[in-house]
Amino acid sequence: MNAFFDEYVHAKTNLKEFVDQFDNALRKKIENEISSNFHSFSVTIPSISRSPIGKRLQELYTHAKFREVQQQVMGVLDMDPSLLRRDGVKKTYLVEDEICVEEFMKHVTYYVDFNEEDCDVKCSCGLFQMKGILCRHVLAIFKCNGIKYLPDKYILDRWRKDIKQRYTLIHSTYDTRY
Repeated sequence: MNAFFDEYVHAKTNLKEFVDQFDNALRKKIENEISSNFHSFSVTIPSISRSPIGKRLQELYTHAKFREVQQQVMGVLDMDPSLLRRDGVKKTYLVEDEICVEEFMKHVTYYVDFNEEDCDVKCSCGLFQMKGILCRHVLAIFKCNGIKYLPDKYILDRWRKDIKQRYTLIHSTYDTRY
């Protein structure tokens, strides 16, 4: 929240100035969003993957989020998941990965639970829970299980370029349409 207001308010800002500056900050945020949306719709970032999953994310996600997803897609090349156990339609995989900690590479083992029936997946790295995008570990599990189409539950509205953000619907003093 502080970063949002940094250039608009300071410790000695009074209430009236705060309201005015809040209005200015909101206007700037909306203008940036509109500009970003226009750019997302008018320019296409090339996908490094030819998979239907990559193509769908390219069409739906904002540029910034799609770039993050591309990093995860590139990481799938290094993944070699191994099946740890199977219980009916539920599988648990071990996925070895290397992460960079300061200047060193650290080997880490992640666990990915996959339900074949409803395509439900959960990785111990927690990237989807933290950032709302699927990690390379999950994408690797999808690949080894022949999943070609990403279930809708893994495409959050928050990152879609075709969804209007709620804060852009807030009326402000600069908005003379009403």
